[in-house]
Amino acid sequence: MKILDRYIIRQFLVNFVILTAVLMLLFILVDLIIDLDEFIKGGRVRAARIIGLADVEEKLGIGPMILGLLWTFGDYYGPLVLLIYVFFSGLLVSAAMGFTFTALTRSRQVLAMMTSGVSAFRIATPVLIVGCVFNIMTLPSQEYLIPRLAAKLARPKSQIMYDQIQAVKINYVPDQNHCLFSASKFDSELQMLYNVKILQRSDVGRIERYIRADSARWVGDDERHGWEFLNGYAFTHGQQSNGEVSGYNPEPIAFLPTGLSPQVLLARRAAIYPRLLSFSELNKLKSNMPQNSSIQQIIQSRMSLMVVNTLVMVMGLPFFLLRDPSQNVLVQMIKAAGICIGAWVVALLVQQLSSTAMNPVTASWLPVILYLPVTTWLLQTVKT
Repeated sequence: MKILDRYIIRQFLVNFVILTAVLMLLFILVDLIIDLDEFIKGGRVRAARIIGLADVEEKLGIGPMILGLLWTFGDYYGPLVLLIYVFFSGLLVSAAMGFTFTALTRSRQVLAMMTSGVSAFRIATPVLIVGCVFNIMTLPSQEYLIPRLAAKLARPKSQIMYDQIQAVKINYVPDQNHCLFSASKFDSELQMLYNVKILQRSDVGRIERYIRADSARWVGDDERHGWEFLNGYAFTHGQQSNGEVSGYNPEPIAFLPTGLSPQVLLARRAAIYPRLLSFSELNKLKSNMPQNSSIQQIIQSRMSLMVVNTLVMVMGLPFFLLRDPSQNVLVQMIKAAGICIGAWVVALLVQQLSSTAMNPVTASWLPVILYLPVTTWLLQTVKT
């Protein structure tokens, strides 16, 4: 049986690689055609950086321009390909499984295996095992690879000539201590704030202190987490014995502890950014995000989606393990595609749209609960 397993796994891997390559190339081609002007602009900026030109408008040679375009393509689509694989891995595995058993069925090989006494489930076992491994591989990718590329993946197309999100302005961003942060410029690469203004408020929203600084640098180590100020001053309302306000009393301030880290600022700036972080980074965001349930939903759906992808693959299996070769394979493929794609899309919609309507844990695992009996029933239809 080891020879048979190796043969089926080899067929499955060939189909999986071909389907993955076709999907990636098709996505890149369509996306490139739509935003070709942005890539040309990014290529010019990188080409000028290669040859050391300060003015991008100067005439560039063919060689530097080609290198700049290749640099831009690789820097943008390299991380994006990994993200696409993680997102579509469930459908890719199911499609590879379908093409593998379709080829084996049309060539009468499945019939020959069953005739020799091999169970249909035994024939499907190597594909199911390898498919589960591919689905599980998405978790370490999301935990260790994608978080390192989060700054690149969160870039808008207008900033593809840069290595990550460029400096932006922030206005009255709250933290867990009711402080409101404002800055004329936030540099995520340097983890710096410039022209900083902070309003410290009480639990009822009354302003108690006003902080102003030329700049602030994020400090996040084992001892402290917060912003370290340059030329920082805090202005506090003073009061006399009769209760009248005497004015503002400035005092130097060097550091303000807070959980509003650069990652939190990026998460509030780019909606996709939290979905690119690891579990440990997401847990740190919980207390500093306005919707704590959304972070919990991301964590739970990341785990449940692996199970959903496996169930979707098993749902399509009964349509390809055909004992009767006279059955129309094309009809079976259409039925399997409708069920697998439909189940996958419904699961994503439930996980993404129902976090405000129900508990995030329930929303994330509801598709798994619904698909388990459906998968069990479909497996009973296989004629072994």
